[in-house]
Amino acid sequence: MKRVSVTEENAYGTALDRLTGSDNTARTGLENPMREQPPTSVKKLSVFLNRQEDAYLETLGSMAKFSGGKKLSKTRLIETMVRAFSTTELDVRGVNTSEELFQRLTAQLRK
Repeated sequence: MKRVSVTEENAYGTALDRLTGSDNTARTGLENPMREQPPTSVKKLSVFLNRQEDAYLETLGSMAKFSGGKKLSKTRLIETMVRAFSTTELDVRGVNTSEELFQRLTAQLRK
């Protein structure tokens, strides 16, 4: 019986595949366990933050790294916050100002 030879290249792809996100599973028949599967569709947004908000996200990301984890990007933090709030029953009907939205969000966090 012939043994299968698994090399780093056919397990993880070439450097170009890793940089460009090309999927080599069809070519090799192996799936890269290290590569995250991309969501079915992604929308790119621009978010404007003041300095304190930006510093807060930077601090959170760095805190993860210096406590034994990996640094979290600001994009990943915002994405995860949106996912977390999408699991709540946040009521935004009739909101007129950002301050009113802030009050509702903080009330939702306390629940």
